[in-house]
Amino acid sequence: MEPLSIVPAREQVAAALRKAIFEGELKVGQELTQDEIAQRLAISRMPVREAFQILERDGLLQLKKRKAIVLGQTEEDLIDHYDIRALLEGEAAAKAAARRKEPRDIVQARDDVEQAAERRDAAGYLQANEQFHRAVWEAADSVRLENVLSQLWVGLPPHLPELLPEQIAKSIAEHRLIADAILSGDAERARAAMAAHVKRSLSDLLKARAER
Repeated sequence: MEPLSIVPAREQVAAALRKAIFEGELKVGQELTQDEIAQRLAISRMPVREAFQILERDGLLQLKKRKAIVLGQTEEDLIDHYDIRALLEGEAAAKAAARRKEPRDIVQARDDVEQAAERRDAAGYLQANEQFHRAVWEAADSVRLENVLSQLWVGLPPHLPELLPEQIAKSIAEHRLIADAILSGDAERARAAMAAHVKRSLSDLLKARAER
């Protein structure tokens, strides 16, 4: 048996709100209250308040006492965010390759991603996907770089495969390329593979937003 993964209520609420904003169910400028969201999700007000704070940090909501205004994200916001991620995650992958150490955590996370996809386990996939990226950051052996990337890993990135299921097959293939480059010690190929992976995610996201 595999260990159980319990997602805090605040994260579940934040994910539900994030998805509703992305899909247009919650409109830019719309006013939300803690009581309203708590009733709609059949949950207490405390995790809703905490979820509002998470989404304010992500730039998706503006808080006003117990109310929140939906800000959403412009296309320019998304492009800027993903461009920065591509640059820094590419650097992390290059550093990981240059260290020339056996990145067991990267290999394990890569395999966990593929196994979760085969099981059609969305929650397991999201967790393994995040672990893959974090394993690359850790293998870079740069505390400062890892901290910055952790700050960027908010909002859509960890939840994108759930919003765009067609991304999963592409991500698996890209993870293999990244892991292979790191394992072979090819820093420039690792950098390019990771940057391409992040930018392709952005391209698919923008396409999905346009279609919706």
